[in-house]
Amino acid sequence: MDYRDPIVTVLLPVYNGSKYLAEAIESIINQTYSDIELLIINDASTDNSIDIIKSYKDSRINLIENDHNLGQTVTLNKGIKLAKGE
Repeated sequence: MDYRDPIVTVLLPVYNGSKYLAEAIESIINQTYSDIELLIINDASTDNSIDIIKSYKDSRINLIENDHNLGQTVTLNKGIKLAKGE
């Protein structure tokens, strides 16, 4: 799949969400509509969330890592600014 600017950005902020993270990622990347960017922002998780995210080798996944926990609102606003979707 050639990567270009996607039509849709799906923004997924993550903070210690390892319990449901794989299921959430699978649900998004397995949709029939595939012209997406999955923008995952790891908000300084202390569990194995980052390992789960990095285990996916899909060019539509874009991982951003916060140096420290910024909280959901700040992280979502950061994601909106970084989104490539229309």
